[in-house]
Amino acid sequence: MELFVFLMGRSYIFKHWLSTILIAAIVLPVYGGLEDHAVLDVLWLVPYFLIGGALFSLPTLSTTLFALFLLARYKVNIKWLKPILISLTVIGICSTCYILSKTMALELVLSYCVIAVICGLVFQVEKK
Repeated sequence: MELFVFLMGRSYIFKHWLSTILIAAIVLPVYGGLEDHAVLDVLWLVPYFLIGGALFSLPTLSTTLFALFLLARYKVNIKWLKPILISLTVIGICSTCYILSKTMALELVLSYCVIAVICGLVFQVEKK
């Protein structure tokens, strides 16, 4: 059972991770362009947001995979998986932004966190 929960949860984590990076890579430059009235001028940033988002989120991804392994091993109820994993993702986003800049760029952190929470709520952890 624990292997099943770990494998099913892994697909949830990877879908959550990829969708958060993809949506944030598109939304954040476009939002910045809307503020400056130059949306098309900032679209060239999308690949950089994709690469940076993927690289900077690897520690959070590995932490959530390890947490999922522990949760499956200790047979935590499946209804608690999503809230725990989404919370770890939000903590990881805040930690990464703080470590990188020693301050919290509030707009960036909030937008990434909102995108991560929405993406986390959209996908389902498959049940047996």
